[in-house]
Amino acid sequence: MTVSESIYNQKNKYRRPSALIVLPVFNEEKALRKGVDTLLSFLSEYDRYEWKIVIADNNSQDSTGEIGRQLESENLNVTYLYIPQKGRGIALRTSWQQTDCDFVSYMDIDLSTGLDALIRATDLLNEGAEIVVGNRLAKKSKTTRCLKREFISRSYNIVIKTALRTQFHDAHCGFKTGRREVVQKILPYITDNEWFFDTEFLFYGERLGHKIIEIPVTWIEDPDTKAKIFKDAYDDILGLYKLKFHNTLNTQRK
Repeated sequence: MTVSESIYNQKNKYRRPSALIVLPVFNEEKALRKGVDTLLSFLSEYDRYEWKIVIADNNSQDSTGEIGRQLESENLNVTYLYIPQKGRGIALRTSWQQTDCDFVSYMDIDLSTGLDALIRATDLLNEGAEIVVGNRLAKKSKTTRCLKREFISRSYNIVIKTALRTQFHDAHCGFKTGRREVVQKILPYITDNEWFFDTEFLFYGERLGHKIIEIPVTWIEDPDTKAKIFKDAYDDILGLYKLKFHNTLNTQRK
């Protein structure tokens, strides 16, 4: 080992692991500041990680951009990123591709998922886990949502497991984390730029041999959610068909 290598190893021995949290937003002027301030306050109690927050604005038409830039100017750990295309998938892809943080994650700006899950997931990643995601359907999860959305969610996940023979249980939970090198290896296989991005992420992660750890979460439904049940259901069915018969892995093998 050279002297420079020894110095590098010593520095990294005491370096705090870095963790990126992406907050994908579209027209969230009412929720943005409250969500970021709540998250910053919570993270200040867990300084064993170097936290970084990216507000990934995918083409908002309200004052989300102005508020995002204000938050960036007020906090060194906050970055505002404007993406001129609508879609949660493109917001996550862009943010995760550009980072050099050790761990990456995303949460919905309404913070529907209890923040304690963020610490548990990051600790697991720091211990060597590759992908850690929330599972609202786990027995120990505490979920508050209407019966209609509960039924649709459970039905959708049954369809996924039946059609694709997957092992994960909750594709739509708005909380996913992973080691940067693992996530960036998966991203090139994903084609969807909207809500189905989550399902593709888990599907390709599993097919590429990465272990997915699911943890129970506390989750409260946002009554102002922008999810559109019937459109999302149609997109999901179409996406599942593509994954079943025309997924990227199958195409590359031909």
